[in-house]
Amino acid sequence: MIKNERQYRITKAHAEKFRDAIRRLESAPLADRPHPKIYQAELDAMRSQVSELEEQLRDYDSLRAGERLTLELNSFEDLPRALIQARIASGMSQEDLAERLNLKPQQIQRYEATDYRSASLTRLAEVIRALGISVPREIFLSGGDFSLERLLRRLKSAGLPRELVKRRLLTRPLGTPAELNDSKGEVMLEAVEAMSRIFSWSPSLLFGETLLSTIPGPASTARFRLPQRVRDAELRGYVFYAHYLALIVLQAIPMKAAREFPQDPEEVHDAVTRLYGELTFESTLKYMWTLGVAILPLNDPGTFYGACWRIQGRSVIVLKQRTQSTARWLHDLLHEYYHIACDPSLESEPVIEEGELSLARRDAVEEQAADQFAGDVVFRGRAEELTQQCVEVSQGKVERLKQAVPIVAVREGVDKGALANYMAYRLSLQGIDWWGTAHNLQKASGTTGCTPRDLVFRYADFSRLDVIDRDLLLRALEPLALGFAGLMGSGKSTISREVASALGWKLVSFGEYVRTLARSRGLPESREVLQELGASLVESDAEGFCRNVLVHFGWKAGEPLVLDGVRHVTVFEALHYLLVPLEIRLVLVSVDDEVRRSRLLQRDHVAVDQLAEMESHSSEREVNGDLASLASMSVSGNRPLSEVVREVTEWVHAGNGLNPLCST
Repeated sequence: MIKNERQYRITKAHAEKFRDAIRRLESAPLADRPHPKIYQAELDAMRSQVSELEEQLRDYDSLRAGERLTLELNSFEDLPRALIQARIASGMSQEDLAERLNLKPQQIQRYEATDYRSASLTRLAEVIRALGISVPREIFLSGGDFSLERLLRRLKSAGLPRELVKRRLLTRPLGTPAELNDSKGEVMLEAVEAMSRIFSWSPSLLFGETLLSTIPGPASTARFRLPQRVRDAELRGYVFYAHYLALIVLQAIPMKAAREFPQDPEEVHDAVTRLYGELTFESTLKYMWTLGVAILPLNDPGTFYGACWRIQGRSVIVLKQRTQSTARWLHDLLHEYYHIACDPSLESEPVIEEGELSLARRDAVEEQAADQFAGDVVFRGRAEELTQQCVEVSQGKVERLKQAVPIVAVREGVDKGALANYMAYRLSLQGIDWWGTAHNLQKASGTTGCTPRDLVFRYADFSRLDVIDRDLLLRALEPLALGFAGLMGSGKSTISREVASALGWKLVSFGEYVRTLARSRGLPESREVLQELGASLVESDAEGFCRNVLVHFGWKAGEPLVLDGVRHVTVFEALHYLLVPLEIRLVLVSVDDEVRRSRLLQRDHVAVDQLAEMESHSSEREVNGDLASLASMSVSGNRPLSEVVREVTEWVHAGNGLNPLCST
């Protein structure tokens, strides 16, 4: 294939030389000719060579003249050839393309000389954009199925649920059927690049017919302690994904000098309290980071409950609880730290954890040691002593333990939730499930201090990552609860609904709940009545009101959601408490008063005198007052809906909305 003008001139000269050789051979006297069979073979070979060179020249002339409008491929391996042809057809030289990509001409020459073998799919996507071509129409074979919908089906067969792929593995959010079947080529290439990096699946394999399977790696060597209901393929796929994220986190964090990890529980306890004043989940997180242990929080349902890796001497802990109790998070963190500090085989055999009720976790000696270690860190070596006190107070009866734990906690000055958590672990060793009762004794934390996500952003330098890796990590670290606040008529409900649809998250509406409640009580559904009913519910029990709303819409702990109609500071504070371990970010929707009032008067048929009264209500005053100061983002309801939705979703996917109160 001719790739530039220089090659065109050389090919043309070679073709003319072969024609001259043919003419000389044909005009040679019979006596000077070789044997007839040799003569004919030489003549046929030269004619074939000329024919091939002339075909290459015609192809180049056709491309250069703009006569070929469609380029077809038989496989993804033909993509580099098609890109070179597209450049020629567009009238661009290699120098022109290099200038558009801000590269040196020699780099484009090397790419094309090697058929883009050294170029990543991200680079190929940049070339596609620079050439201004549409990949599905002009590059992919018209008879093949290279849609994202087919890619999702193929990945699902390999154990990767489509919601996980769409939410976490595609670096750009795509949701509608039209987007999945008619996506831009650059999005397709970025998706394929991500799969290639994580699972080592080539493009031809991803879109071929061969069964996708994970190669030996972090999943095959890990010591699994996992729910039996989890399919092996799904487990392996998610472990590969989590392991790749761990690699990205380590790449984003500057290397620190190696430090020895303390293995004595009391030493760990004293080190944390010496640095931060008390031992809490937050202070222990910070301490782990000072030791050089990266903590990666993941929030996807199923598969495993925690993991730890040592990769080339550097350690990563994955926390994957979906509980509201920081006591449970603290125990899990210290449990994994035990493996990091005390397990010499962790480099070759990473640990993937099952839940607390599993037989494997209950019976494994190293798991029991890790749980004992966690308890002794929390209680500074007194875990066994406190356990015996709880047994004595409860007189050895499990049904009395609920009353005994708070008594011992107050008497000994320890955290009630942490003690309840440890007692549940001890009972699980006897096959007794006390976790539900322990959960009721464990108060969720609505703290605005540092979360695991906050600390990743504090310590990681995202500029050290390329675009694909950065986007994969940012999507894994999304703030998974968005609350929308705004005055009546601001358009917040419409924006909330569209954002929830674009993100694929559950939508929870405070206004809809209050309307449903009014209907059940036989009350009129006027704005005045709904305002008063909502305000009374908040004033009597803001936390209970929020909990009832979440239950009404079927929300499950850890499930991402969009909350429409946050109108009170007490509601926002209650959500901080109830949504742990999720982080909530408040988005304020503002609109010109003239536009907003016009909507209410004309669309909602609100009378002028009613409007003034409703706007003076406490909930409206709070939106523009104290609540507005808590917003992490403000959007204008005057702009087109599609622009606002795009702004919010891009803000979420970019990892914005950091907690300004977190300091290390």
